Amino acid sequence: MRDLVFRLDREADKLIDSLDKHPIARTLFAGTIAADHYAEYLEQTHHYVGVAHELLRASGERLLTMHRHPLLARLLIEKSEEEAGHDAWARDDRAALGFGAASSGPNVAVQAYIFGHRFEAETGSGAAFLGTAYVLEALSARRASSTVRNLLLRSRIPGIEGAVTFLRAHGEADHGHIARLATILRGFTAPEDSEAILRSARRTRLYFPGFFSSPR
Repeated sequence: MRDLVFRLDREADKLIDSLDKHPIARTLFAGTIAADHYAEYLEQTHHYVGVAHELLRASGERLLTMHRHPLLARLLIEKSEEEAGHDAWARDDRAALGFGAASSGPNVAVQAYIFGHRFEAETGSGAAFLGTAYVLEALSARRASSTVRNLLLRSRIPGIEGAVTFLRAHGEADHGHIARLATILRGFTAPEDSEAILRSARRTRLYFPGFFSSPR
């Protein structure tokens, strides 16, 4: 059987390939995205990132309840504190574009993402969310910094210079995060853990293109 990290890398490849072909996501990567589409992307980012700390904590607490992987459980709970507030970067970027604080709420894809991962964290494998963390950090490591450069170089959106905080922060941080996470993931040998982690990554890979939607 293939190494778990190898299989997660393939999920990340598929996610990035689907976004490279997506009519809105590819304009974000190229730095030519329209202002309203970028504002909507930041809106949906605010919603899905806003639950990350909750999902990480629930995952850690689930592992502790199951008396499995206690060191990982504590790491997840600690990481939940690190992730708290990252959604504010997306919200503030959106405000910098002049779109204000009005919210249309999470779209259908983000709602499905939140529900599926919350259910898994609370009732399934506490390790599962690591799969999602891996593919999202792989995406940031491979696309966020170049996207910021392209936006600053090519975008005609007024105020774009003050609206790339979320992307810049994740592009800078996630290279280190992905290496650390790969080391942790290689410690999982039980088939039920590996499959739960892959299932989480696959769910995110399928839902994420739907985060790029036209303004409602």
